[in-house]
Amino acid sequence: MNGVTTHTRIWLAFAVMLAMPKAVALEATISAKYKGESSGRFTNTTPPASYCKQWPAECQNLEAVELPITYAKISTKGTADVRDQFYVKVPGPRQVDVYHEQSGESHRMPFEVTGFSQQVLWLVNRNPVFTAYVDGGCRYKRTFGYRETPGRVLYLWELRNPQAPSACFSVNDRAPAGYVATTPVSEMGIAYNLKMPPPYRMKPGTYRGSLTYSIGPGGDFDFGNDVTELNGNSLTLNFVLEVEHAFIFDFPPGSDRAVLEPPGGWQSWLSGARAPERLQRDLPFRLWSTGPFKVYKLCQYDLGSHCAIRNPDSQQAPVEVALSLPGGISHQNSAVNRVVLPTGRLNALQFEAVQAVLNRPGQLHFQVARNDVRGMLAHPGTTYTGHVTVVFDAEL
Repeated sequence: MNGVTTHTRIWLAFAVMLAMPKAVALEATISAKYKGESSGRFTNTTPPASYCKQWPAECQNLEAVELPITYAKISTKGTADVRDQFYVKVPGPRQVDVYHEQSGESHRMPFEVTGFSQQVLWLVNRNPVFTAYVDGGCRYKRTFGYRETPGRVLYLWELRNPQAPSACFSVNDRAPAGYVATTPVSEMGIAYNLKMPPPYRMKPGTYRGSLTYSIGPGGDFDFGNDVTELNGNSLTLNFVLEVEHAFIFDFPPGSDRAVLEPPGGWQSWLSGARAPERLQRDLPFRLWSTGPFKVYKLCQYDLGSHCAIRNPDSQQAPVEVALSLPGGISHQNSAVNRVVLPTGRLNALQFEAVQAVLNRPGQLHFQVARNDVRGMLAHPGTTYTGHVTVVFDAEL
């Protein structure tokens, strides 16, 4: 007897599992790219929603994406519950975090739905969705009807308050009370606002993130009562940002050789003046940069924190290497004016873009201080040389 009871319980549990509906997760992707444009802003690369083809002007200043949501709605006129009418409620604003694929660096973006469009079909003579007269949290924007059988209507509604959207509903007021119609929804798109971070503050690479919304009664996307053939239980919006920075340093010909001299040249010292205050050389360059980068130096001869130049007898003198960059680039939130460069990659200084910098001037500064100049003058007739490599690293 106990064996029969146990067997029956297992069979009932198995039957319940077979009867459970399968959860279907839908997905859509919102994407943007930055490739070093002077605007300093991302370009939207999201395939537009289908309603943008019908009304291009509606998508000139607003972004839109197609959602893979389809269903059928049974609408009943004259009931007390507006959920029995043609009913749509969309989610309120959220924050989405996107993460750099390699470094994990994150940026947070506010995202909100501002409107939506659907293509609906009607299988009888009366259109059950009188979309030009919408109630609740939407205002009417556009409607386009297709003269065919079955009939089709493409409509666009705008949210009155995207920060706190409420349900929108409509019904054909030309039909009698109690009129019931089934309306298939074959297309859906949303208009949205996405506040993306300034790309010039982001490392190059790909950033990804996602938001998941529930679909169904009481969910984030809610289509009211008597919904059938809903093709998914959830919708995941994937966000993909691609950052490719412009990064070019253009040095004039001959910049591979820096001859250090006193200010104004050697003539004053040769005429019997006192030892020069310093030896120096400035090398100009032009810079194109739309993102962060690091800079450091490498020395043929290391001498403390400086590079050295050396004569044939191995007497050395330290050379300070400094960098000046145009406005629009900062270091530790300050302008870059004669910032001394450290030695080695591990000590590299990071510079941030405040805005896109295109074809602007900068300088490298090389200098030997006065006391070190005196030491060099104690060895007249010799030449001091050394290699200094300045590394501009945009691969952060």
